[in-house]
Amino acid sequence: MTGGRIETLPLRSIGAQIAERLEAAIIREEFAPGEKLREEAICAQFGVSRSPLREALQLLEPTGLIERRPRLGARVTEISVAGLDELTQCRMPLEATAAGLVARQPDHAVIADALQAEVARMEAARDPREAFEANVRLTGLLHSACGNALLLRLLAQVDKLALRYRFRAYRSDDAILGRMSTENQLLVEAVRAGDAERAEAVTVELIRRAWETTRAVLERSGA
Repeated sequence: MTGGRIETLPLRSIGAQIAERLEAAIIREEFAPGEKLREEAICAQFGVSRSPLREALQLLEPTGLIERRPRLGARVTEISVAGLDELTQCRMPLEATAAGLVARQPDHAVIADALQAEVARMEAARDPREAFEANVRLTGLLHSACGNALLLRLLAQVDKLALRYRFRAYRSDDAILGRMSTENQLLVEAVRAGDAERAEAVTVELIRRAWETTRAVLERSGA
C-alpha cells in the first residue's frame, strides 16, 4: 500500500488509529473484498506490534467491514447484490430523514453553501477517485448537520458499509460522475430553500439511482 515505506503513528490510541486507516483502505479497495488481512504485513506497514493491530481488528469487526474466524484470521467481507439491496433499504429512510432535518435547520442556507463547495469539487474532479472523495465529504457535512445525535450514530454505521459500494460504482462507471453532481445539486438547492419535503424526496431518488447503477456494476462483475 505504501511501497515498503513504514508509516509512524502517534502514541495516542494506536489501535483506534490503525482501525481508522484500515477502514479507509478497505472502503477504497486497497484491500479487496474477501482478501485476508495478513497481520505481519500490516504490522510492518504501521511499525507496530500485533497487540494494537488486534485491537484495531476488534474495533473493525462490528462495522461489518471485516469478519474474523477462529484459526483463519481476519478477512475483508465480500460485497454482493444482496448486501447492496439490504443496505439500500436502510439508507433510504435514514438519509432522507437527515436531509429533511438539515433543511429545517435555522442556518440551512449556510449549510447549503458548504455543500455547494463539495458539489463544485465533484464537478471539477479530474478522476473518479477525486469526485468520490468530494462526495464523501458532502455526505459527512450533510449528516453532521442533521441535529439528531442518535440518527447520526445510525448513519455512521450505515455509511461505513455504503461507502464501499459507492466507491465501486465510481471506479467502474465513468458516467456516474455527471449524474451524481447533478443530483447532489438538486439536494443542495432543496436545503438552501429550506424545503424539507423536497430534500427528503431528492435524497430518496438519489439513493435509488445510485442503487440501480451500483447493482448493474455488481451484476456485470458477478458479485
